Amino acid sequence: MTNTALVESIPARQLHAAIKALGVTHVLTVPDTHQKSLLASLRDDREIELVTLSTEDEAICVNAGLWMGGAEPLVLIQNVGLFAAMNSLRGVAIDMAVPTCLLTGQYGRDITRPVAENRASAVRLIEGVLASMDVPTYAVDRPADVPLLAKGFAASRERRGPVVVLVGAPTA
Repeated sequence: MTNTALVESIPARQLHAAIKALGVTHVLTVPDTHQKSLLASLRDDREIELVTLSTEDEAICVNAGLWMGGAEPLVLIQNVGLFAAMNSLRGVAIDMAVPTCLLTGQYGRDITRPVAENRASAVRLIEGVLASMDVPTYAVDRPADVPLLAKGFAASRERRGPVVVLVGAPTA
């Protein structure tokens, strides 16, 4: 196996612009090292409310409340936190049919290996677990994949449920 990266970092400004283009009003996050450059960029944006929460469960529930109130929220978390929030994902986003787009960093991913060969179980298992729950996923592994965020966001609204957009490498 070579040490060549299979995944590229995505510039924070590119993801930030994609989020703005969606008309997102609120970004709900739990402190995230994988997407820290994106969070830093969003902190300076006066048009999008950045809300930092304690848990991913809270983010999914606040997403529901904001959406019900007419806002356009986006959840920004890590894969390990998504595992912790599976019951809220099921009970709120799926069972209550709440559009929930989760921009989810693949924390712990070895970018020189395919997902199936990663040592981190959170990386290897997340897509299969989400598939078992009928939650669509999109992989954003390079800058050219950023338009998949818009596709995932629209799909969450159309299906009235969760969609996960996985970010392979830490943002740049």
